[in-house]
Amino acid sequence: MEKDLARHVIRVAFRNAAELQGLLVLLKEHCSAEEYKVYAAGIASAIDGIGAGLTNKVLSSHPDLAEEIEASLAKYDRLI
Repeated sequence: MEKDLARHVIRVAFRNAAELQGLLVLLKEHCSAEEYKVYAAGIASAIDGIGAGLTNKVLSSHPDLAEEIEASLAKYDRLI
C-alpha cells in the first residue's frame, strides 16, 4: 500500500473510533446502566477491531507513520 493511502486508512480508522467513543457518551446519558454495559462491550469490541484490523496492519507496513500520528496528537490532540 502506498504511504498516502496508508495515511488515509489511518485517518478513517481514527474518525470511526472517535465516532464510536462519542456514541458511548450519548448512550451513557440516555440508557440504563445495564443497557449501556451491553452496548459498551460491543463498541469496545468494534474499536478494538478497527485498531487491530486497520491501524495496526497499516503501521506494521509503514512504521514511520507512527511518529507522524504521535506528533499530530501531541500538537493538536487529534489526528490531522
